[in-house]
Amino acid sequence: MEKPLGLFSSLPIDWNPFRICAPGEKAPYPRALTTKEGLGDRLRFVAFAEKQAVVAFSSAAEIFSDSPIQTRELWLALSKEEEKHLSWLIQRMKELNVSVDERPQSLALWQSFDHCKTALEFANFMAKAEDRGRQAGEQFYETLLKIDPITAEIFRKIAEEEKEHILLAAKALEYIE
Repeated sequence: MEKPLGLFSSLPIDWNPFRICAPGEKAPYPRALTTKEGLGDRLRFVAFAEKQAVVAFSSAAEIFSDSPIQTRELWLALSKEEEKHLSWLIQRMKELNVSVDERPQSLALWQSFDHCKTALEFANFMAKAEDRGRQAGEQFYETLLKIDPITAEIFRKIAEEEKEHILLAAKALEYIE
C-alpha cells in the first residue's frame, strides 16, 4: 500500500534546474573535495538545499494560511533570502563550469517537511534547519579556504546571513506561540 503524500510532498514542484533521484534511488556519494567534481558535488548539494528552503518557506505561507500574517510575511521574506543564496551558488557553479543537473539530488529534506503538520511544527523545524545551515556554512568556509577561497567566501557570507535568518525564524515562531 502506498503511503499518502504529506502537506509538502503533495505539491507540484518544478525542481529545475536540478535533476531529482528516481523513487528508491539514493543520491550519489560526493566525490573528493580536492577535485573540481567534488567541489561541484558540494555546491550542487547545498544549492539544492537552498532551493528546497526557498520553496518550503513560500509554500508554508500558503499551506498554513491560518497562521498569523506576520509569520507568513517572515516566511516569504526568508524565501527571498534563500533565493539569494541559491543564486550565489548557481553563479559560482557557472564560473567553475559545473553542471547543476550533472548528478541527481535527493528529496529527503523536502520529504522531511511532511512531518510538520502545523505552522508551529514548521516554524520550529525551520529555525533548527537554519542553524544547521549556519553551522554547515561555517564548516565549508573553513574546509574550502585553502582549496577554493572564492567559494569559501560565498559559504562564509551564507553562514553570516543565516544568523539573521535564525532570528527571523525565531520571530516567526513567536507570532504563532
